[in-house]
Amino acid sequence: MDVLGGVANAELREDQVRLVSGLPGVMALMTNPWAAAYGSAEFLRTWAEQPGFRLLK
Repeated sequence: MDVLGGVANAELREDQVRLVSGLPGVMALMTNPWAAAYGSAEFLRTWAEQPGFRLLK
């Protein structure tokens, strides 16, 4: 993403919405019909540093 650009689409559990809402690089948060965050590479790096982070896909 740093090289080519683009936006990451990360599906979230309901309890993760509050956690990621304040992270840098979040461009949008969706909660209907399911929770998802759209963000930059900075968002992904910052989220991956959070305690309990797990990448499922």
